Order: sequence, then C-alpha cells, then structure tokens
Amino acid sequence: MRKILSTIVLASAAFLPTGCGSSQTQDAEKNDAETGAIIQTEEGLEMVELSKVPLPCTKEKIYAAWKQIGRIEGKKGKMLDYSQTPLTLFISTDLDGDETPEILLRGEAPCAAIFTYAKDSLQLITFVDHPRLGLGVTPDGYIMRSGSNRDGSFFSEFIKLDKGKVVAAGEAHETFSIQNNEMVSTGTEYALRRDTATVKVSKEEYEKVAPKKNGTYLEDIDGWEDFRKP
Repeated sequence: MRKILSTIVLASAAFLPTGCGSSQTQDAEKNDAETGAIIQTEEGLEMVELSKVPLPCTKEKIYAAWKQIGRIEGKKGKMLDYSQTPLTLFISTDLDGDETPEILLRGEAPCAAIFTYAKDSLQLITFVDHPRLGLGVTPDGYIMRSGSNRDGSFFSEFIKLDKGKVVAAGEAHETFSIQNNEMVSTGTEYALRRDTATVKVSKEEYEKVAPKKNGTYLEDIDGWEDFRKP
C-alpha cells in the first residue's frame, strides 16, 4: 500500500496506537526510516502522477552531480556516501508547470535527490541527508521532506520552486512525551524561510504558504526509469 507525507506534522495518533508502551516506542525507533510523518493512504486522497519531459542534459552530467553530493557523516558511524552509491532510477518532469524541468533521482535506499535544470545548469534542490528522512512531492508541485529525529520528534518541511529558484520554504516540528504509557504531543512549532533566515511563525501564517495537498513519497510514485539504460 502506498504511503503519503502530510503537508504539516500530524497529531500523535497518526503515528502510534493509543496506549503504546516503551517497547512499542523502541520498535518504532527501529523502523523510523519507514515511518516518520507517514500515514496510510485513504480513499479520496490524491496520489501524485508525474508527466515526463525529456532529460534536459546528458546522463553523464547528472551522474557527476549526484556523486558530487558526496559523503554525509551520520551519528553512531552511520553515513550516506553518494560518491560510492550507484544512481539507478530517474524521472524527468516539471513539478510545478513553470517550464523548468526537475529531475528526481534514486539510488540504493535511502539515497535520493531532486535537481532542477535552470539557465543551462543543474542545481541541487534537496537530498536525503540521513536515513530517517523521506523525500516526496505534492500534486501542486511542492517538494516535501519528512521524517523523525532520535528524540522522538517529527518534522515536515516543504520547498516551492519557480523557474528553478526556491520561492518559499518552511517547516513544522512536533515533539512528544510519554504520559501514562501513551505518546502525547507536546506542541508543534512552525517556521518559514524569509530571505536568508528561518523564523518562527504562527500556524495560521504557515498554512497560508504551505502546500494544500498531501505529498507522495518518491518510492511510491509510478513511472521510474532505469538510469543505467542507454
């Protein structure tokens, strides 16, 4: 069954069953690469279907850009190394209909990245920089980043492009605590990028800019092509 990303951080009930104890919390942490801010798709939710466009540049340039993401050190010895991870799947599309193509890329899980091609140049928009992060896109052209932190909190971020430039970005961060053997939300903070800084805003301000539709994880989108084929 496909999974979606929420456009804002979900309530705690969306992640964990009522009455979960510490053992269930530990199991959830072990599987957080597949959980994060995820809920199962329900009837009536719109899944993303991407229209393809021709690759705007050679595969050699794309692969070189993928490898240049490099090596990302993680905690407790975990790391992601794009320079050593083969690029296997791609979709060339125009996410937001601005006539500037985006290229969605995937390698061995969890490695994934999204580039845009503007002014005859490949530009990295975002990539998976730790194993508990998932990338996705919404039907209205936003890019989503969603996942969990080691402290049990969850985050959801969005990026809006226009002509290859980031014109809006924001994040929501929800924290939890265990009370009476139940995981309870302790609040959500919202922030929007303004110029070069990210500033805290109200939920109302955030929702005016955030995508109105839920996103679909990259691995759940149909139509991936084999990057290794000529």
